[in-house]
Amino acid sequence: MKIHKCAFCGADILPGYGIMYVKSDGTVLRFCSRKCFVSAVKYGRNPKKLAWVRKRQK
Repeated sequence: MKIHKCAFCGADILPGYGIMYVKSDGTVLRFCSRKCFVSAVKYGRNPKKLAWVRKRQK
C-alpha cells in the first residue's frame, strides 16, 4: 500500500481516501479533501499564499 501526498497542501493520503483527478494531458493529481481540490482546480489558488496550507513556504 502506498501513501500519497496531496498535490495542494502536502498532507498524507491513506489508501481509499481522497480525490484522484486526472487532467486531459494524463497528469494525475491527488487531493486529501474537497477543500484542496476546489482551491486548486476551480479557483486556481496558489498554496504558498494561503495560511492554512501545510507546505506553505515563506
